[in-house]
Amino acid sequence: MQNTLTCRQATQLLLEDEDHEIRVEDRVALQVHVRICFACARFVGQLNFMRRATRAWRKHCET
Repeated sequence: MQNTLTCRQATQLLLEDEDHEIRVEDRVALQVHVRICFACARFVGQLNFMRRATRAWRKHCET
């Protein structure tokens, strides 16, 4: 990846990271981008919310 990511590239990496580990270089570039981009930081928050909601739903369904 290049030094600076576009929001589209950052989003793609965030979604790829859901399925498998991304390269260290990509992870660093992603962290830098998310720190300077409000929209992508918000997207990370939304992904985290969905992860928590999914875990809670699974836990609820198991009981």
